[in-house]
Amino acid sequence: MGRRPNTAILAQIAATGVGARQARRQLEKATGPASTKAIKVVEGIGLDGEIDRLESLAATLGEAAKQAAGPERSSLIGDYTRVVESLRKMKGDRPDINEAEGKMVPIDEADKILAARDNALIPLLKGMAKRLAPICANRPASEVQTEVENEVGQIMRQVEASL
Repeated sequence: MGRRPNTAILAQIAATGVGARQARRQLEKATGPASTKAIKVVEGIGLDGEIDRLESLAATLGEAAKQAAGPERSSLIGDYTRVVESLRKMKGDRPDINEAEGKMVPIDEADKILAARDNALIPLLKGMAKRLAPICANRPASEVQTEVENEVGQIMRQVEASL
């Protein structure tokens, strides 16, 4: 009876659909001295396919790491970290992925959003002192703090409503 494959190899088999020997070789290649390089894109599936494959592998390794214990868990966490880092580098090669996932917006659009927020926020903040002065006169600090918090909350709601 042969040695039972570790969970990292099983995760690699599940993610790539290759045999145990090939999965072990892939993991050895990824954990060797050249592990600082991004994982090479497999011929024929393209960058999007490779990203999908790495996301699947990361999910499998993450689940295996949750269930493992001791040194095996430490090894799985290391493998998971390397896969996620490779995934981050690959996504960095494709900025349109981050934009599609809502993590990035074009600079012009971000400028417009910030300008609209500034235009709504500045007049409200400038008028806050005039609105609060008569309310807070001759009141204890705790009541003043409550009034200021209420006013700031109201300003935040007004800014959100204006966007």
